[in-house]
Amino acid sequence: MSHLIDVIIPMYNRADCVLNIIRQLEKQTFKDFRAIFVNDGSTDNTAEVLEQELQKAKFDFTIITKLNGGAGSARNAGIRASDSQWISFVDSDDELRPQFLEYLYSAATSSGSDLAICDMMTRFKDESAETEPLGDLRYNTITPAEAMKHFCTKWFGPWGLFMNREMAFENELFFDENCIYNEDAPYISEVIAACNKVAKVDMKLYVYILSNGSLHRSPRLDKFLSAVESFKKTEKKLLSTKNDAAEVFNGMGGARFYIATLRRAAVQLSIKDFKTLENEIKFKEYKYQFKNLQLSQKIACYLFLFSKTLFYYAMKSVFND
Repeated sequence: MSHLIDVIIPMYNRADCVLNIIRQLEKQTFKDFRAIFVNDGSTDNTAEVLEQELQKAKFDFTIITKLNGGAGSARNAGIRASDSQWISFVDSDDELRPQFLEYLYSAATSSGSDLAICDMMTRFKDESAETEPLGDLRYNTITPAEAMKHFCTKWFGPWGLFMNREMAFENELFFDENCIYNEDAPYISEVIAACNKVAKVDMKLYVYILSNGSLHRSPRLDKFLSAVESFKKTEKKLLSTKNDAAEVFNGMGGARFYIATLRRAAVQLSIKDFKTLENEIKFKEYKYQFKNLQLSQKIACYLFLFSKTLFYYAMKSVFND
């Protein structure tokens, strides 16, 4: 049975999150969806818990079991298994406002867009969630160039994408499966560059839950190196793409991505590993893009060029993620 929306949920050793994501989906005010759970080679009892708890679920679902390949690989498996008009990505340990699917669907279809994006709120697992009502749907229709500038200014993850499935397949929009960290940025950049127009929902529909034990916070050099390599592929692709969104990306995307990567690497890595990473990034080549960044980002960029060591210790003293 085909639904209007396929919600793709990658899961790796997430047995403790199964009940959470089932509850989040059951609360959705939009009911014409299917949940695609992708068990990405879990070594705990995720598969068993999924089978057991989904027997009581009040929505349609399918379970894909595959060898471990990372979040990008799991999302790709979900994309390939989808047969709906729309695709949405959700992480199993996060939370959704009840209108998440309804408002994204309404904004996309009402505006004739092939992509809808929304805002998020961030909190730690033990913090209380926002409970005040969202109110009526609020959105603007923007150009892909405006969406690209928004993304390069204020990052959002795959959960921020509600996209037309046909567009994804026509443009071969799949995650880089060799990238083990921050695979979102290259992918989202390519998605935006492929759009005709975008519906931007100015509401916090998604609750991103921070976890201290995630790969996002682990001090591993290899994850940063894989992110840089993946982003270079996207740079090459969009350099040859001739549209306004790609032009925006080529005017600020590299500097924005690399300074954010260097900032987080400074916090998480040893000085030795940080120097190894910085050697892979020819950051001086992006100086022409600095003028298009926000003031705080410009300052960080010039500080890095002035003194990489000073940048390293400054970032370490100011940030904790």
